[in-house]
Amino acid sequence: MRTYLTLSAIALAAAASLSSGVASAADEPAPVFTLSYNLGATSDYRVRGIKQNNSNPAAQGGIDLAHNSGLYVGSWASNVSDWTAANSRLNLEIDYYGGYKTEIAGFGVDVGTIYYSYPSSRDSVANKNIANTHEAYVGLTYGPLAFKTSYLLSKNYFATTDGVKDASGTVYYDLTLSQEVLPKLTAAVHAGYTDYKESASAYSSYGKFSYADYNLGLTYDLDGYLLGVKYYINDAKGGTKAYGVAEGNSLVKNGVAISVLKSF
Repeated sequence: MRTYLTLSAIALAAAASLSSGVASAADEPAPVFTLSYNLGATSDYRVRGIKQNNSNPAAQGGIDLAHNSGLYVGSWASNVSDWTAANSRLNLEIDYYGGYKTEIAGFGVDVGTIYYSYPSSRDSVANKNIANTHEAYVGLTYGPLAFKTSYLLSKNYFATTDGVKDASGTVYYDLTLSQEVLPKLTAAVHAGYTDYKESASAYSSYGKFSYADYNLGLTYDLDGYLLGVKYYINDAKGGTKAYGVAEGNSLVKNGVAISVLKSF
């Protein structure tokens, strides 16, 4: 659930559209395995609307291996703030994911799992890592519309618990509409909702944690470099606002982020 995923989806869709005609004309068989890389940077890395690097720029990159059956695995990393990494000396997020993609009756289907890890993270009170988060997801796409549901498998949910409570069962809903509006220019609208297991929140005394997040974005393909701009809007509740504070700065306030991504 990262900026690069949305951008990569746009890039891959465009690449598939362009390459499919060439492959058909040349009657070339599809490769059994496809290995791809991506490198990028953003002025404001956000996860579900919440700032992950305290308004500072972040460098990001990943690697993906796909089989022509639809199976895939990958890993992606970004630098993050002390707040996000929960007292890690590395200030690093590394994600590991795998799944299966196919098409059924015109719908694209993506089923998989993702593990968000923050190496060397350790909560000073619980004396253990409470940041690492594990989810399963199901995604559906139809034309320009994409809907994804992520279900929490781990007790931890991005350091929102006290290391004792169980947040498993928390669900995130993601609805995104993207459409090319001009040659090489794609517009996207996103709406998301975090349905948090309220009894697990370490911030329940401040109010509800579940909240909605939205963003509007434009992506331009400049000779293979995807240049993006997004405006984030959060309907943050009391618990979310108390959670999203680092060094006196609100991490849930509305704002703009610019990004660049290159896939290889």
